[in-house]
Amino acid sequence: MTTTNTRNYWLLFALAAASFVFTLHNVQYTGEEAVYPLMSYEMWYHGHLLTPVMYGQDYWRPPLDNWLITMVSMWIGWSHMLVAARLIAALATVGSGLLVGWFAGRIWKERRLAAFAALVYITLGDVLFYDGWLAYSDPLFAFFCLAAMLFGWLAVMERRVGFFAIAVLALSCAFLTKALTVYVFYGVAVLVVTYQTRGWRFLFSWPSWAIHLLALVVPVLWYAMAPAGGTMAHGMFDDIIGKLQGQGLLDYLHQFFVFPAQTFGQLLPVGGVVLYAMLRRYPISRMNDPQVRTALWIAGVNYLPYWLSPQSGIRYLMPLYGIVALVLAGWVVDSEKTRRLAVKWMMAAILLKYFFALWAFPAYTDRFRPHISAIARDVLMQTRGASLYVTNAAWVGIGVTADIDLAIRPHPPLVTPPSNLANGFVISYPGAVPPGYTVVSRYQGVWLLCRGTVCGQKDKSHE
Repeated sequence: MTTTNTRNYWLLFALAAASFVFTLHNVQYTGEEAVYPLMSYEMWYHGHLLTPVMYGQDYWRPPLDNWLITMVSMWIGWSHMLVAARLIAALATVGSGLLVGWFAGRIWKERRLAAFAALVYITLGDVLFYDGWLAYSDPLFAFFCLAAMLFGWLAVMERRVGFFAIAVLALSCAFLTKALTVYVFYGVAVLVVTYQTRGWRFLFSWPSWAIHLLALVVPVLWYAMAPAGGTMAHGMFDDIIGKLQGQGLLDYLHQFFVFPAQTFGQLLPVGGVVLYAMLRRYPISRMNDPQVRTALWIAGVNYLPYWLSPQSGIRYLMPLYGIVALVLAGWVVDSEKTRRLAVKWMMAAILLKYFFALWAFPAYTDRFRPHISAIARDVLMQTRGASLYVTNAAWVGIGVTADIDLAIRPHPPLVTPPSNLANGFVISYPGAVPPGYTVVSRYQGVWLLCRGTVCGQKDKSHE
C-alpha cells in the first residue's frame, strides 16, 4: 500500500507540474511580468552581458535570470520571450518541489513521505495558481534559496563540508538572481540547525570558514566587476531598507494583522486541512519530530521580517514555502484520516488549476485587463515610424513597450526621452501632461503624448 501511495503521489505531482504548460502562453503579460523579458531583449540587442538595462538605463538587479531568458529566447525565438521567462519560472518551481521531495526522503528515509512532501509543495495555492509560473525572478530565486538552506541544513546535520560547498554555490546563484536577502534565509537556517544539533564546532571549523568566506566574496567581486556594480549595490540595499519603512502606524498595524491571513491563504489547501484537523482534534503526526521542529524554527524566524515590514509582498515568501511544505507533510502523512482529506483537496486544487489555466485566466484577462498587444499595435499605427520613447514603467507600459520592441525589430528598443526632446512621441503615464506635450491617445493604463512637428503631422493624418 505504501508503494502504491508513493506512486500515486508522484503521479499527482506530475499532473500538477504539467498544468504549468497551459499557462506559458494562454494569457498576456500579467502584473510586471514584462520587466525581465524586456530587459533581457535590451541586454541582448545592445550586447550588455553584465548589466541589465531597462529603457536604456542601468537596472539594479543582477542578471542571472536575464541570462537564462536570453538563452531560451534565442533557442525558441525572441517573439516567444514571455514563454521563455515563464518556462524558466515553472521549471524552477517544479525543481523546488523535487528538491523538497529529495530532502524529505533523505532526512526521514521514507519514500512515501518524500513524494507526499513534494506534492504538498507544488499544490500550495501561491505556487500552483500564481507566483509559481509568472515570469518574475521569484521562482528562480526561491529555488536557489531553498537549495542553499536545505544543503546547509544537511551539511550541519551530517557534518559534511561538501554540502556547504553546494549551499554556497546556490547562495551565490540566488544573489545573482535577485537579492541580498538570501544571506538572511541561509544564515537563519544554518544557525537554527547548528543550535538544534549542537554543531558549533563543525560550523566554525576551518573548512567551513573558508567556504563561507568565499560566499561573502562573491557579491563584493560582483559589485567591483560589473560595469554598474555601484548602482546594483545601492539599489539592492535601498530595496531592503525601503521594504522596512511604512508611511505611518496604520501601515504597520495593517501589515501585522492582514499579512498572516494572506499568508495562510497562500498555504491552502493543505494548510487549511491541518487547521481543520486541529479544530476537529484529529491526530496530528510528528508534532515532536526534531526535523519538523527545525523546519518550523527556520520558517518562523525568517518570516518575522516580512511580517513586520509594511512594504513586503506575499511572493517574497516563496523561499520559505519549501520549508513550510516539510512541516505540513510531516504533520499530515502518518494520520490516515487527515492525509486522505489532504489528498482529496490537493486533487481538487489540481483540477481547479486546469480549469483556471484553460479557461478562467484567459477569460478574466480578456474581459477585465487592458489588451497589451492591441494597444501596442495602435501606438505603432498612430506614430507611423516617427521617433517614439517611453516613460511609463507601470505594468501596462512595460508590457506595451515589450511588444513594440519586438515589433520594430531590427530597430533599437525604446528608451526614455532626452530631457530636451523637441520632436517625438512618448508612451507616458495617464494623468498630468508635461508642458509642451499634447495627448494623442488615451488607453487604459497608458497615454500616448506627442511634442513638436510630429503632432502637426498626426493632426493632418486625421483630416
